[in-house]
Amino acid sequence: MAKGKSTPSASTDNMARAPKGFRNLGSVTADCWFALKPGNIIQGKLLGCYSRDDTRSKSGKSEFFQIVLTEPCECRYGRGEKASFKMAPIGSTVNLNCNTKTAVLKDLTGDLMLGAEYEVHVHCIKKVDLQNGNTMWNMMPSVKQTVAPRAVESADFSDGAGDGEDDAKTAAAVED
Repeated sequence: MAKGKSTPSASTDNMARAPKGFRNLGSVTADCWFALKPGNIIQGKLLGCYSRDDTRSKSGKSEFFQIVLTEPCECRYGRGEKASFKMAPIGSTVNLNCNTKTAVLKDLTGDLMLGAEYEVHVHCIKKVDLQNGNTMWNMMPSVKQTVAPRAVESADFSDGAGDGEDDAKTAAAVED
């Protein structure tokens, strides 16, 4: 075996744990899901937006945000009839479904990749009936940037061509 490689463990317990210094990703890594109840508020540090398989969705996929709480909020633990609702403490990682109202938070993911940090505050107002017979939760998201994204230098395409023609001409001239 190559030096520096680890030997796979026969135990499946170790497969579920992230290595030291890493954190797992995915909907199952959160402590709970934000409870959709009138007046409930989630506030905390936005970690990102993620995709998951979802048999209830027409596309078979859905998106969700993960937020580390800076204030306690009511959450759903478990699924279906076995689900229970209780307050999640500060520091909990909570999933928040991406819907029509919260999708605006996806606009922040580019900055997150550049080191920005955001505290989000989402107020669940009430469930409203839509004209097509469906329902939707009216939510009010707001955001506060706590760390600015780092500056990134972009490539210089000052000639406006952007197609590499000048580079090709220069290379041809050098070869002659």
